[in-house]
Amino acid sequence: MTRYIQSYQRELALSEGVLQSCNGGVPLGYGIASVITPPKNRSKGYAKHMMRLLHYVLADPTLSQRFPSFPIDQWGAPAAIPQGFGRGIVSVLHSDVGERFYRACGIGFGAGDGWTVRGPIGTIWKVPKHQVILMNSGLGNIRWLTKEDQEGVWDEDALLIQKEIGEATTPCFSFLPNNGVAESPQAWGLFYSPTESEGDIWGARIEEEGERSNLAFATWCLDPGREGPGTMLITRLRATSEQFPILLDAAFESARRFGLEQVEIWNLERSLVDIGRKLGGETSEREDCLSSFAWYGSGSKKEVEWRYNEKFCW
Repeated sequence: MTRYIQSYQRELALSEGVLQSCNGGVPLGYGIASVITPPKNRSKGYAKHMMRLLHYVLADPTLSQRFPSFPIDQWGAPAAIPQGFGRGIVSVLHSDVGERFYRACGIGFGAGDGWTVRGPIGTIWKVPKHQVILMNSGLGNIRWLTKEDQEGVWDEDALLIQKEIGEATTPCFSFLPNNGVAESPQAWGLFYSPTESEGDIWGARIEEEGERSNLAFATWCLDPGREGPGTMLITRLRATSEQFPILLDAAFESARRFGLEQVEIWNLERSLVDIGRKLGGETSEREDCLSSFAWYGSGSKKEVEWRYNEKFCW
């Protein structure tokens, strides 16, 4: 009976109150990439039970007094915890089977405390056929980012995310884009649809002459395999309201080079939503890749916010 799960350990940024409950060390979470059951074994409850067991492999049970003990009497002996696992305060996945299935895969016999959908919002723009300068400053201060360049940008961004999450006054967490995390969706896209990028361009950064401005950038990836128009997905965006149109224009230019029809971003920053709409973006709930998380820390999951819930941590 073959069935398996792919999961990745990733560093987190946690707000101060949540961080204090982590017993020191680097806070960790897990991203679940694939859950596969062969067709002949589907609809028998195997995947659901496997996902229930997975909580006990990923979670650090010492982080919350509410974490239930493993039900040995009903399930038998627990699985051995592989090296590098059993240290998580959160695990996340992106569901392609709706929101009910993974929510029902609770911890122990919990019926609805599994992976809960949070923020499955996408904004899509049609790519203009010709370059459109959205701001008077145009693209004169854009520096295109190659795969090598973006690593340094993600390192800078990770430090800013840690600072911003650490200063938050409400419980929240975020994954960090560096150390291969934001590179992962790019690699997946190229695996399924090998494509040469002109000049190896996978993002753009705004720079001013002389002293550098605050970090402002966008990185992106291809989105193969989905039905409908060819789409380029912005994996990570950091921009002010003035900088956002410039970076969106750069994304349009890159999408045209790939021959793609749409640009999409997940969970556009609230301060940029109105601007995105004025620039032609249409925002709606996604029908697939529903971002969901299971919480293993103290406090209620309903009170915990998943910040920077963008494509980079897919």
